[in-house]
Amino acid sequence: MLPGSLTMHLSPSPPLLQALSLAFLLIGWPAFAQAPPSPAHAQPAVPQTFDPQGLNEREILDHAKGLLEQKRAGESLAILESFLETASDTPLLDEAYFLHAAALHATRQDNQAILVLKQLIEEFPVSPFTDDARLTLGRLLTQSGQLNNAITVLKTTLTLSPDSTTRLKALRLLRDAYEKKGDYASAIKVTLVEIKQAEETERRDLLDYIKGLILQKMDERALGDLLERFSSTPPGDLAHIRLIELHTAQGDEVLAERDIQFFLQRFPNHPYAQTAMALLQSFISKIKAHQYVVAAVLPFSGRMKPFGNEVLNGIRMALDQGKADLGPNTIGLVVKDSATSPTQLLHEFSRVLKEFQPIALIGPLLAKEVKLVAELPGPAEVPFITPTATLADVRQFGRFWFSTALTTALQVEKLVTYAMEDLGYVRFCIVFPQSAYGQQLSQFFQKAVENNGGEIIAVESYPKGTTDMTASITRLKDKDLSLYGEMTLIEFENAEERLVYSPGFDAVFLPGKPADVAFIAAQLAFYDIQVPLLGNNGWNNPRLLKWGRSSIEGGIFGDGIFLQSPDPQLQQFIRRYQERFGGVPSIFAVQAYEAMGVILDAIKKGATSGLEVRNQLFIRHDLPTLGGLTSFGTEGVLDRKLYLIQIRKGRFVQIN
Repeated sequence: MLPGSLTMHLSPSPPLLQALSLAFLLIGWPAFAQAPPSPAHAQPAVPQTFDPQGLNEREILDHAKGLLEQKRAGESLAILESFLETASDTPLLDEAYFLHAAALHATRQDNQAILVLKQLIEEFPVSPFTDDARLTLGRLLTQSGQLNNAITVLKTTLTLSPDSTTRLKALRLLRDAYEKKGDYASAIKVTLVEIKQAEETERRDLLDYIKGLILQKMDERALGDLLERFSSTPPGDLAHIRLIELHTAQGDEVLAERDIQFFLQRFPNHPYAQTAMALLQSFISKIKAHQYVVAAVLPFSGRMKPFGNEVLNGIRMALDQGKADLGPNTIGLVVKDSATSPTQLLHEFSRVLKEFQPIALIGPLLAKEVKLVAELPGPAEVPFITPTATLADVRQFGRFWFSTALTTALQVEKLVTYAMEDLGYVRFCIVFPQSAYGQQLSQFFQKAVENNGGEIIAVESYPKGTTDMTASITRLKDKDLSLYGEMTLIEFENAEERLVYSPGFDAVFLPGKPADVAFIAAQLAFYDIQVPLLGNNGWNNPRLLKWGRSSIEGGIFGDGIFLQSPDPQLQQFIRRYQERFGGVPSIFAVQAYEAMGVILDAIKKGATSGLEVRNQLFIRHDLPTLGGLTSFGTEGVLDRKLYLIQIRKGRFVQIN
């Protein structure tokens, strides 16, 4: 049993505390860590030669400590546990806890040692032993695999301890915990702090440690995480170099060329720059040696980096297939970073068009970038395909502009067409989120319904995170009752009569995020609006199923990708993507795959120039996509398949 805390205790003398710290905290705990373990189930007997009678508490603890130093941990443990059973009001309780934890560790009872150290820290937050207890606890948690807990304890030590030596020890232990966790970027970040506090003689070893992690342990993903933190400062330079080496060794010249471009932009005066430049020229020559070149200008840094990577993955998937069909020397791919200033972005587009003379260009991703690039003076006759910019009309920028994105207009038009032609709906209400995107969805829905001869009964909006839709729903019902809705007097089994509202419309268009949709759907049901709900691709989230439950049953929405689709062509793409990149594809990867796919198919059908690719994209109605053969519309947007999805018994089910 562990006694309760005391409000007062005597501090040990400096020599004693120093000896305890050395014995318990330095690497390996040499004084007693190698003592022969006692069986966990047996309590070692106290030797007959030791009699605590007549000894004061200080002498008993000194004797227990001496046994630890003599590697007689079992005997020490018995003395300490006997001491703690009887000395409930001793001023030496914090020290006794500390020695008790040490004896438990020496007898391989680390779980118990962890509990004792936690109690010491909780009961004596300002004890002379507390810093060392936290360090020891962090070490034991790391050794036992409780890495997140170890990291928390050691970070707390760094925050609370004013002692520089303690902080340096905490940094070392924290570095080890991060390394064991596999979070090498954080381990390096901690080591850099450690370098600033370490002695000059230790700094080279710490730098070698960082180098070893980068060169020997970090894979491509870990190196990318490191570059997010140190994009243009050391050790980002070494991470860049390692990525160049990895991609070169893998024969992935697309990524190697991209990595070299980044390195030279960020470290132009680096000793490796000359080697990087020579490699770059070699890669550029290889790209130009292909019969045709496709360029991709995408974001590979900043907040848009994940989307740029997804798009590049989709392009590379299509390129793999294209090389298999057309030959390895037919198509070369050059990539450039669009995450830069508007002036530099225009320069990159102009330079890639002039230097590589691509047969087509994929990008940019954002609508504002499309508008900027469209202002380039005298553009070459090269088709530009944006895979993600949701502009309803890209042909406004010229006859060489195309889009494979799922635009808001396309998504809504196909949903409305299905609701009216296949389900026979005619009248609708709209409840949309108060945002620019929500306003756009509402406007496109109204236009699509009216173009198909339908009628919008009422339109209401809601703020993000709304908790009360009473006023909006009341207005909606009042408007409907003035037109087609009815109030019917119903007699229930208990003879009670009540007016029940019967909507005069067929469905409610309710786009938005899962939390808002689930709440509003429940509110609509509460106010007797029992009609089908229609949504946007923001519904394609398992959280909606969890939160919406019965109130969204039967609801229908559309999306450009549905991972559970039974479509064999889409499933084959998903499997190939997972094998290549280790994750599931996003809609951005799909749209990029199709952008590259239609370019490659145009080449396969005989196109030998950008103009000829453009002409095929302009007139053909058999362009291959994952959703089947299709064409670009008059606005330059691909008439892509919309996967229509219904909620049935708490599951998403494709219905087209």
